[in-house]
Amino acid sequence: MAKKQSAFIGLMQRARNVKRWPLMAQFQEEMLSTHIYEASMVAHMLGAIAADVFGEQVNPDKVASMAIFHEGSEIAGMSDIPSPVKYHDPETTAAIKKLERRFEAMLLQTLPEALQQRYQPLIEQNKEDIHVKLAKAADVLCAYLKCDYELSKSNSEFANAMQEMEVQLAQYRQRLKAVDYFCKVFLEDAKGTLDEQTKDLDWVQRANTLHLDGNRGQ
Repeated sequence: MAKKQSAFIGLMQRARNVKRWPLMAQFQEEMLSTHIYEASMVAHMLGAIAADVFGEQVNPDKVASMAIFHEGSEIAGMSDIPSPVKYHDPETTAAIKKLERRFEAMLLQTLPEALQQRYQPLIEQNKEDIHVKLAKAADVLCAYLKCDYELSKSNSEFANAMQEMEVQLAQYRQRLKAVDYFCKVFLEDAKGTLDEQTKDLDWVQRANTLHLDGNRGQ
């Protein structure tokens, strides 16, 4: 008999309760729900670049979907495990990876049976799939931008994390043309202030003109 009720959506919504970078002091705390949104947006862009700029057989919507569910184990109960803990030694890493797979399976099992086949590749992801690789690259890009933001606020807690992200991002730039393109076109402006990001938009010039005209009438 099919399940009448499913906890799947309720569990997914708990991303808003999971704190990222839990052992580090943050200028602005980041919740998992925020990270998932940002990673999904960047992932879609990476997929679009791969498909439309480089003509690769990539579906941007699928890349974004992979990013939406890429933290399934954390949502299902593991929360965010800091990298120094997760990669402390090979045995610890293997044990945590095993737990991640178990929690992913638990999340999948909360779905009605008729929906499990559709969501299985989104939750139990194949790391050799180009869509998963691009989603993971988006994850790294967002972590890089988080580190850059915290460092811009003089938060030295993120100095070592930034070094790690720079190494990972450099590797992705070498392996995936879409990531290199993204970094060349979008990365610097992503770090900017609102004024810097909107300086070339029409509303800025229009606002300045109105203010100047208004001052003349005084």
